[in-house]
Amino acid sequence: MNKTLLASVLLSALFSSTTFAAEELSTENSAYTPSEPLVLEPVVATPENGLSPIEDEVPKFDDTMHYFVGLTGGMADMSFSLVHTDKDKNAISPSSPDASGFAGADIGFYTAGGNGRIYYSYQKMSGESEFENKKIADTDVTLHLLSADYIFLADKAINPFVGAHVGYMIAETTSQQYGSYKQSNPVLGVQAGVAWRISDHFTTEIGARHTASQRKDQTDWAGAKKEDIVNPNTQSDLKSITTFYISANYRF
Repeated sequence: MNKTLLASVLLSALFSSTTFAAEELSTENSAYTPSEPLVLEPVVATPENGLSPIEDEVPKFDDTMHYFVGLTGGMADMSFSLVHTDKDKNAISPSSPDASGFAGADIGFYTAGGNGRIYYSYQKMSGESEFENKKIADTDVTLHLLSADYIFLADKAINPFVGAHVGYMIAETTSQQYGSYKQSNPVLGVQAGVAWRISDHFTTEIGARHTASQRKDQTDWAGAKKEDIVNPNTQSDLKSITTFYISANYRF
């Protein structure tokens, strides 16, 4: 009897303990909810969090005007005619000067935003004319040009550009056989090229420029002051100059 009673008490206590543990586990499971999925949110740079956005590495022009200076050089091809008539009325026409090197300098300013520029150019060049494979004349040319360019893609590192120029040309042709002659007259022309902005201050560019003389008629060779005819049977005319150049500019 006592054994039966003791077994009943033990079973009752074991059953109660198991039931309580099950209820407790059920309560914990019902209270647990899975966490929200992890989502990565982009961090927006603002002055409040002390971060700054990543800026374009290409140097950009600001909204103010900037002056610049530059050096330029390259090849010059002159379209030049010289005609001499000898005593037997035979016309001698030396060839146009061969393409030769030239050098010059530029000074001007970029407009606000960098979409345009206006500048003065000084250029010096020379060439030789030949007749029957012999040098017959030397031509020295000085150009004073005022140019204006429109610059494309001013906010990029590579900037194509086109422009036009006006100016004045001084040319002197000398010949051991025919004497010398000076030609001075206005010029008009166009230019185009591509510039590469290396930094905020340095730019290099390559381009081509065509300059046309605005002289209307050929005249007989005369002295520098046109007081005396040097050779009435010789006429010359420098019609145009085409240059292919490379420049390096510094922007203030």
